[in-house]
Amino acid sequence: MVQNYALPRVSVIIPNLNGREYLKDCLDSLYALNYDPDQIEIVVVDNGSTDGSVEFVREFYPQVILIPNKENIGFAPANNLGARQASGEYVAFLNNDTRVDADWLKELVDAIYLDDEVVCCGSRVLSWDGKTIDFVGSMLNFEGKGFQVDYGKPVREGEHDVPRYYLFVNGGAMLVRRDVFLDVGGFDEDFFAYYEDVDFGWRLWVMGYKVLWNPKSIVYHRHHGTSDRFGGEKRRFHMEQNALYTIYKNYDDDNLGRILASSLLTQLNRVFVSSDLSPESYRFNYKGEVQDYERIPREAASSLMAAREFIINLDRLMVKRQQVQSRRRRSDKAIFNYFKGEFLAISPNPEYQEAQVKILKALGIYDVFSKEGRQNFLILTNEKVGKQLAGPGMRVWNLASVLSEYANVKLAVPGKVEVKSTEFEVVSYDKESLRDLAYAADIIYAGGTTFVFHPVLKEINKPLIIDIYDPFNLSSLIEYRDHPMDEQLKTNTSVRDAINQQLYYGDFFICASEKQRDYWLGMLSALGRVNPYTFGEDPTLRKLIDVVPFGLPTKRPLHSRQALKGVVPGIEADDFVLLWGGGIYNWLDPRVLIRAMEKVWGLRQDIKLFFLGVKHPNPQVKELAMVNETVSLARNLGIYEKNVFLNFGWVEYEDRQNYLLESDVGVISHPEHIETRFAFRTRVLDYIWAHLPIITTKGDSLSDLVVEEGLGLAVKETDVEAMVEAILRMASDKEFYQSCVQNLERVEPCFRWNEVSKPLIRFLQDPRISASKKKHLASGQEEIPQPMAKVGQRKGFSYYVRRLFYHLRQSGWRKTWEYVGNVVRGK
Repeated sequence: MVQNYALPRVSVIIPNLNGREYLKDCLDSLYALNYDPDQIEIVVVDNGSTDGSVEFVREFYPQVILIPNKENIGFAPANNLGARQASGEYVAFLNNDTRVDADWLKELVDAIYLDDEVVCCGSRVLSWDGKTIDFVGSMLNFEGKGFQVDYGKPVREGEHDVPRYYLFVNGGAMLVRRDVFLDVGGFDEDFFAYYEDVDFGWRLWVMGYKVLWNPKSIVYHRHHGTSDRFGGEKRRFHMEQNALYTIYKNYDDDNLGRILASSLLTQLNRVFVSSDLSPESYRFNYKGEVQDYERIPREAASSLMAAREFIINLDRLMVKRQQVQSRRRRSDKAIFNYFKGEFLAISPNPEYQEAQVKILKALGIYDVFSKEGRQNFLILTNEKVGKQLAGPGMRVWNLASVLSEYANVKLAVPGKVEVKSTEFEVVSYDKESLRDLAYAADIIYAGGTTFVFHPVLKEINKPLIIDIYDPFNLSSLIEYRDHPMDEQLKTNTSVRDAINQQLYYGDFFICASEKQRDYWLGMLSALGRVNPYTFGEDPTLRKLIDVVPFGLPTKRPLHSRQALKGVVPGIEADDFVLLWGGGIYNWLDPRVLIRAMEKVWGLRQDIKLFFLGVKHPNPQVKELAMVNETVSLARNLGIYEKNVFLNFGWVEYEDRQNYLLESDVGVISHPEHIETRFAFRTRVLDYIWAHLPIITTKGDSLSDLVVEEGLGLAVKETDVEAMVEAILRMASDKEFYQSCVQNLERVEPCFRWNEVSKPLIRFLQDPRISASKKKHLASGQEEIPQPMAKVGQRKGFSYYVRRLFYHLRQSGWRKTWEYVGNVVRGK
């Protein structure tokens, strides 16, 4: 597959006002970056400097694009002007009184490149000597005042070293996708200085984007090297004005009124505590004495003038607000996760802080930000979650990431916590701690055998989501078919009972495809879960079971290292590579591929097949017979390590993209049986993610998608000649190959995690206990039917005693005696 591995072109925008003394350090550090210099454009926007800045740049840095303004147009307009004239795919904004680390730009680009959702990334900013903190994260209070986390504190090893999502990052050290920056309006040009980055970051979140902070990208800053030239009253005026502008534009309609009123009151309160105004001077004096009136200090008056400026500009602000709100894609409740300091007071004055508490209580602001409206969502898995992830681990991790916007998410994993998330909490559990986790949750998600292993999940009356995207009752038929029949029956009974328990106790079920949904609806019907109550609640039964397939990241794969071509012995840099993108299991059948590759070897020796992983990262997953059969067949045919290669390990989750991007076609083959019909092969989604044309055998829902959407070729599972023909066509028909790539580009966004998770998001916003668990089922059945007896198992005495008392409670003595008679007669 032809790929462009080059990092994107970036335009670095530097606004300058009389910063001649700083520019040399800043520009020299940019020319020392570990980044392709041909992919960097430096733009200096000068705001009417009188210190020789323009002449200095022209003489010593002629390659810099210089935009001289006759006057100081402000920080926001200068950056916007530079961005409009830039040619880069990305724009990086940098203060003139900074110098950058050699990896500054590469780390920013690596963090967000090819991501449709995370479009802005900020740097760690340190003091000039690197000893103290300037910017390592942000907080925002209710009135739009931004704060820098741990500003001025010493730098300590191990602190602030994990990438995090923040509402905003430092506007003087950040990277943004240029098309998005311009599309959302750039920095607001009504902001002459201060809080432009706050407003811009908030606006991005409202419109559905995300803002990331990457501590590996480092900038060194002479703090206030330029801004110290402004007086305190001017700084206060612009901060007060811009905070009002920010909240007016970005809060939603439900919250704006109360927030704006409380912000104006706290702003007035700052005037009072920073001046000598006394209410006694303004009350009626019945003695007729003339009172002297105090003068308000200029700095205190700047808050009043900022409010006046807000009122004067309301007409223009109303238009801007409508532009922002018309593009809203994320609720205030979700955005509040990223405020971090919503009730921070900007004055240490005790009188001021006491008044702020009164204002917030009186206007209900504490209720606006209350987290009580957010559900505590527990995702429980028995899957190892670490750097090496298999399908179930990838699934719970990505679902937790998406749902963390709508709930307080905890991902509970067995054993030691190996990885952490910036969006949700990852915790370890055992049988004892699980009980506490379950009772603290409002909603619980479990899947597979996880539910069966933990009886506490049956005891608590909490909405329970059961993930049945993997019909392991069908895959176990294939996995154990070569075992003795007694063992097959025992396994089948055990798996059936595990499935039945999930279907009895779940409130909401998610599966991987519409075909799967029909299968599970049949089973739910047989167990009484499709009944007048569930039908009455929702005739479509989407509130009972819906489709949440496996998903894709919003970030497109980026090649970070050479991993396959020219690296794996026997695979050359210009070979045409078929990738088997996962493990080899008994319910798959790569043998048709191996036989096809024998025939291909005689025709074209530049076509290679690579199996990405054989050994599963979860030690509980046993090695299956199909692995040995595959290796033996390749050896016997004489093509092992000639054009068939296997990786006897497991590629780390974040590294798999390198193998995908160096491959030309993604392949998968499976026999035609019941498991195939209802399976959802997640590795095929990786092919879609990488826009990798697909060759597959027929029989499952994704092979149908390949044919319907023109994503590749599907062949009959036993037809070796058809497989050979498909491989050769992909390798030689460039026009067809390119059409597959274009169709993959069109289909891929539909499978992103934020799209496929929508049924789960709806349930979180309206969680409920299933109707059939709250009321008795028809025909006198128990409220929650008990799992059926195991095959060949006799019902014990205690069972009949329980049934006796049940009929006594429900039907009285006469009906109970009929039941006893039926039991005696064996009915």
